[in-house]
Amino acid sequence: MSRDPLAVIESASKTYVTAVGVVEALRSVDATVPQGAITAVTGVSGSGKSTLLRLLAGHDTTTAGRLVVAGRQLDAMGEGALRRFRGDVAYVAQRAADNFFPRLTLGEHVPDGAAVDAFEALGLAGRLGSRAAELSGGELARAALALALTRRVSLVVVDEPTAELDRESAGAVIAALQVATAHGATLVIATHDPEVMAVADHVIDLTQKVDHRPARFERHAAPNNDVVLTAMGLSKSYAGLRAVDDVSLEVRAGQLAVIVGRSGSGKSTLLMLLGGWSAPDEGTIVGLQSRAWQDCAFVPQRFGLVPELTVAENVDLPAKGHGNGGEGLLTRLALGDLRDRYPAEISIGQQQRVAVARALVLGPRLLLVDEPSSHQDRESAELVWSALSDAAGAGTACLVATHEPDARLRADASWEIEDGRVLRT
Repeated sequence: MSRDPLAVIESASKTYVTAVGVVEALRSVDATVPQGAITAVTGVSGSGKSTLLRLLAGHDTTTAGRLVVAGRQLDAMGEGALRRFRGDVAYVAQRAADNFFPRLTLGEHVPDGAAVDAFEALGLAGRLGSRAAELSGGELARAALALALTRRVSLVVVDEPTAELDRESAGAVIAALQVATAHGATLVIATHDPEVMAVADHVIDLTQKVDHRPARFERHAAPNNDVVLTAMGLSKSYAGLRAVDDVSLEVRAGQLAVIVGRSGSGKSTLLMLLGGWSAPDEGTIVGLQSRAWQDCAFVPQRFGLVPELTVAENVDLPAKGHGNGGEGLLTRLALGDLRDRYPAEISIGQQQRVAVARALVLGPRLLLVDEPSSHQDRESAELVWSALSDAAGAGTACLVATHEPDARLRADASWEIEDGRVLRT
């Protein structure tokens, strides 16, 4: 069924002038967005998906080209008119925490008189009294979408809504998106999730706008399989909620091990306990007793990059004074051309790969990784998993928390976590 366009994009480009030169974030895009439909914006990491969404939502302006949304030519508007336009658009940023004020509860974000049915549909009715810092990454992502849908505006722009979600939670999100369009909303969604693309009425593919040819890497045999880390009977509770419940496991040198679980199942809490950044209420952890920073590396969901340092400087930071460098890792993770940019000048997916490279640069004995491919397109995800596999082959004990069930096919050892309890699979 044909639909009239809500938005028309003509030769839209966006460049940023930075301290290291000009960054071309979007290059001469022509597209339309049909009204009352789901439009998926796809493309490899760094192709400009997030930039295009920010332009459509009025949060940024084009450098060249023409952009008309709901009859309003955004590229010709002044800041005051753009501010009024933004009031008619619900925009969900890719970093879920950026959509909330940290001191307010979820319920306090909801407009007066607005229904909270979207929170109920996304399994968050019991979390309206919680603040963003009290939610898991997946809960935050669902809450950000629910908040946007409560506004009942005609245009909803969402950046990677299912990136950090397990299949069940992602299914609830997709259902909520379909309900919104059934009620007349127009949705524009940046995604690399094939299940989101399957329900889209229209697709804008930005892949051809970048040259992205990642290399492939082979797994090598590990030199030994000594036990690097053992956890026995670990438990952790927050405000009466059992986040980790009597978990025991061991990780060996040269293993690529994965913990698979849905959003809010306790994966991130478990990694924090194993890395020594949080203390268990019960249980013991044996191995790497010194917890020397060069022996144990961690890739958190929020990356923790230093904004004042370039990509290359972030990767090299742990290696200062240790004689190692990150140039090879930059190349292997398709980051070489970005080495002189700052984190704010690259995509979220690229930032995630920078965090992986930084963790690997010293060849740690233990590597703990939280959702390493959640913001990656398929080819970039293969780069990340290949780098982790190679690290295991070189002797690192790699433990990866993920919501992707297929990750178990890559692993030497795997566990499933549900409501804080871990089962060997």
